[in-house]
Amino acid sequence: MPPKTQTSLEASQPPKLDLDVGMKSRYLHSSPKSPALPSEILFQIAAYVNNLPPDGDGSRTFRQKGLWAMTMVSRTWYAAAISKLYDSPKISGSNFQLFVRTLCPSINPHIRKTDFSSMIKVLDMSYLVHDGSKSLTSRILGRVREGLEVFVAPQTSFAVNCLAALSKCLHLRKLDLSFLAQSVSITQLLRSTSKCTQLEWLSIKCDDGTPNEKPFKLAWPPHLKTLVVSGSLSDEALLRFEILPKSVNDLTFSYCPKISKFALFWLLKDCGDQLESLSIGRQTMNIDCGWLVDWLQVLPKLRRLNFALSLRDNITRMVHGALTQPPTHHPYPLQQLELDFCNIQSPWENLDDDDLWEAIDQGHLSCLRRLVLRYRNANRPPKAVRRYVRELDDLLKALAREDGAHAVIDENKAGALICKG
Repeated sequence: MPPKTQTSLEASQPPKLDLDVGMKSRYLHSSPKSPALPSEILFQIAAYVNNLPPDGDGSRTFRQKGLWAMTMVSRTWYAAAISKLYDSPKISGSNFQLFVRTLCPSINPHIRKTDFSSMIKVLDMSYLVHDGSKSLTSRILGRVREGLEVFVAPQTSFAVNCLAALSKCLHLRKLDLSFLAQSVSITQLLRSTSKCTQLEWLSIKCDDGTPNEKPFKLAWPPHLKTLVVSGSLSDEALLRFEILPKSVNDLTFSYCPKISKFALFWLLKDCGDQLESLSIGRQTMNIDCGWLVDWLQVLPKLRRLNFALSLRDNITRMVHGALTQPPTHHPYPLQQLELDFCNIQSPWENLDDDDLWEAIDQGHLSCLRRLVLRYRNANRPPKAVRRYVRELDDLLKALAREDGAHAVIDENKAGALICKG
């Protein structure tokens, strides 16, 4: 077949429209346009997209993509969504370098400034492992210090040289250092955060050598409410936490395998009058029933307790211990109890006895409104246990309903639950 000539190719193509300048202008102006929405509605749309629930994996990728799409519509939509987009950006290894170039176009902030740095309120760098450096983290903290309220440190690119920039974040409310691969001296950390008077939530990672100062030299933030401790600190280091600000009412030990129950008991005895919530992680220690009763005695304001039972204990022995010893405050103010059976192979033995029902209905645990039983290695609870837990669930919901307007835990959140995890 002979090849097509240039004339045959031009003939096969569709004819071109030959429009003059006036016709082109009339053609462009006659194209339909979307109606302009008021700024108030655009801000409402941006707020709705910003408050979307997390994705299935716990991230907020869909929220960030939605806000980014809004900034691409027009300048009006851009002005309504840009502050929400940079309010709490999702940072990972794939977009970290682009984020740095946007936030820090120059090493010297006086040469090139960007307005995006003042928009950032939540800076979560926990997804970064080997991205960046310690000096780069310090530079980022220096850029976002004006509006930063929440900071989650990266795993490897945060060290002592970042504390100087962290001390200038005066509006900081939450500081999470639990992901650090290497712990930072708590003495230097508290010295750097002494000016952060709005700090209410602090998660620190301590090693066996920290803190290395006397207790009275640990200047805790004055308005601290929640303290999360992790790391391989020893009993001697733990006892130096005895001087805590009176504002601390929530204490958590997430991963502290070296501390003993004796040191923890003396710490709780010193600050027991102020604690309302206590959580002991499953990797920290295993608590037996006798210690639980002693804790309830020295924590007169405790309302929430979460801990892991030891290998030789079960919930029935715990209830027997609570019933046989008279409490200092009758009844115990405990309202939420979470028990972890991760280290017990058969935790369901004698769980369907009447002791727990009696303790909740008219005994020392009459303030309890929520009971959570977690198991991992144990077998699935038998039918008798599941039926007994459903009865406890009905009882706790009925007690929460009787509390009425004075209920701390409403009926929807009250009850008993068995879950695996």
